[in-house]
Amino acid sequence: MAPETKAVIVLCLLAGLALALPWLAWMRLRRLERKYGNILLVRGISGAQAARIILLRGEIPQVGVDETTVALNDYYSAFEPAIKLSPDVYHGKRLFDVARAARLAGHALQHRDRKLGNLASWDSFMILWGNAWPVILVLSLTSKGRSFLYILIAFSILSGVLTLAHSLKHNLVTDAARRGRQELEAAQLLEGHPAKEIEAAFLCARLEHLALPYSRTWWRLLFSR
Repeated sequence: MAPETKAVIVLCLLAGLALALPWLAWMRLRRLERKYGNILLVRGISGAQAARIILLRGEIPQVGVDETTVALNDYYSAFEPAIKLSPDVYHGKRLFDVARAARLAGHALQHRDRKLGNLASWDSFMILWGNAWPVILVLSLTSKGRSFLYILIAFSILSGVLTLAHSLKHNLVTDAARRGRQELEAAQLLEGHPAKEIEAAFLCARLEHLALPYSRTWWRLLFSR
């Protein structure tokens, strides 16, 4: 086998792994939710209440906490600014609901400190990429001759670069989850839960971001049926 052929095969395998990472994150999230997802918060507050407490402790009570039913729910809007929560998280009193709300409140704290960056715009782009790449791949497979090879190489490189960039952006999500958790712990709102339950809840809050290029796609909806 020619070295060029081996290089293309390796590149395609790496691209396949990059494209599979959001799916792997989603699968791990679902496993954790099945194991720990029904645990109610001992303190009995809802996701919306947890977010408001963090905002008050962070001295940014002007940031709203709103219920939303739009397709891209559970996100922080830096333009309003406001935390947008789905009905399940807004009213939910599970530990997982509180962790999700706390992570978004952590983004408000980042915005206060001017450390948020353009995370929302990037996430929207990655959702668009997650919906588009299967179509792009199918169309590229219809090409003929050496153009097929060039398109495949370009697609593989693009997949790897975008996945790497998404992983780097994830550092902001990790920091936001850490900030939110610290505020809840300082307010003694996580007391009564074993460390493994808290770790699982905040891990899922972070995994949701990594899984965006899969979880918010048309083909995920088709696959889940």
